[in-house]
Amino acid sequence: MKKTLVLIFSLGLVSILLSSCAKKTLKDYAAKHGVKTGVAVAVSDLNNEEHLQIIRENSSIVVAENCMKWESVHPGKTTWNWNEVDRMIEFAEKNKIAVKWHTLFWHNQNPRFLSSLETREQALEVMDEHITTIMTRYKGRISEYDVVNEMFNEDGTMRETIWYKTIGPDYIEHALIKARETDPNAKLFLNEYNNEEQGNKKADAMYEMVKDFVKRGIPIDGVGFQLHLATIYPYNAVAVKSNIRRYADLGLEVSFSEVDVRMPVPPSENSLKTQTKIYSSLAKLAKEEPNVTSFITWGFTDKQSWVPYTFTGYGDALLYNRDLKKKPVYEAVLQEFAKK
Repeated sequence: MKKTLVLIFSLGLVSILLSSCAKKTLKDYAAKHGVKTGVAVAVSDLNNEEHLQIIRENSSIVVAENCMKWESVHPGKTTWNWNEVDRMIEFAEKNKIAVKWHTLFWHNQNPRFLSSLETREQALEVMDEHITTIMTRYKGRISEYDVVNEMFNEDGTMRETIWYKTIGPDYIEHALIKARETDPNAKLFLNEYNNEEQGNKKADAMYEMVKDFVKRGIPIDGVGFQLHLATIYPYNAVAVKSNIRRYADLGLEVSFSEVDVRMPVPPSENSLKTQTKIYSSLAKLAKEEPNVTSFITWGFTDKQSWVPYTFTGYGDALLYNRDLKKKPVYEAVLQEFAKK
């Protein structure tokens, strides 16, 4: 009888230990540091249970890869496509995952009808309708918005988008004000690439603009560092940290919003080491800097990454390989978040 009780107790203990171990995922470790981890989700992912399981395991926040952009969700002046967005949000809600909207305004992937805008008044009317229609429909269901995406040129000058040309440089603050008015509880971000290192012209221009917004009371909650990095280019963790901290001084969050680290393929041993070093450094920064609130990779599997289609000869930028297996770099990121 005693042996039976001991056996039952031992099996129960093993079950508890296995259950405990099963819970120690990337998102769980990151959550202990106040960081939400996640991935960009493609529409095709919603039809693949293996993909959905990876998303569930790794994500406390998700962002749409494409289905929330203008040409997908609002292709005609009076036409709206909600099906794909609704499916993604329903999946996230079912699995208690937050959703970031990406993006309300961008210079790419726009419908043709926007090119017919000629006056400031026309553009403001269309801008306001886009904001209010989306943010009213999903009020309370979208936790964060990339309100404007990629508003600067590399030299720090403003990108001449349709909104800049028709409305003027104040289109950004107008969008932020309208967004806050429509959903006061959603967090509002501005998102950009090559803006992560203090001292970079684009990064400094973005900081100065945001600092001015804060000074004037323009509503903004944070800034996204896309962090599309490459092993062949210098990476300066000190400059990234100082940039994060100057946003903290403004009382703003920083999102690592579209992380991937590409390298020449097939990768060399040195490229793999460099990639791991960069990913681990970013995880360390996210863990240690209190105002870094999310660490989102732009997808999860190299099979579907945008990188090979955009940068010829480059790839292997994400944490899962083409066979949906975790790569050593995944384990390095997990171990960094697992540290105290």
